[in-house]
Amino acid sequence: MLFLFFGCDDTASSLTGAEGVEEIDHVLFSNIETSITQNNLEANGIIKNESQTITITPPWYIECQFYYQDLEGNTFLIGGESVRINNSLGPGISLEWTLLHESSSSDNYQNFTINDLRAYKN
Repeated sequence: MLFLFFGCDDTASSLTGAEGVEEIDHVLFSNIETSITQNNLEANGIIKNESQTITITPPWYIECQFYYQDLEGNTFLIGGESVRINNSLGPGISLEWTLLHESSSSDNYQNFTINDLRAYKN
């Protein structure tokens, strides 16, 4: 079981979606776990609205990129995924989330990782 904590910072390096979106900067990602299920790479965790006054109104999105490393230490992008959230997230409230990346060769990515995790609004 892997537990990671991410603040939602500016990740201008590698974005899954459009660059012209409004990133939500008052969230905390935690309890992030990754696993492989049949033909999917799965990442899940908890996102918390750390604002004391701002409610995140729908629709809003969570996204990340999936990566793997070969035996020579090279890192490769597998792809990116996002999930649309259709609920409000009030101040201090948390939400469990899951991102699935379909892959017919998921057995090749036993040690995959995620990065570029962010929350945003269109």
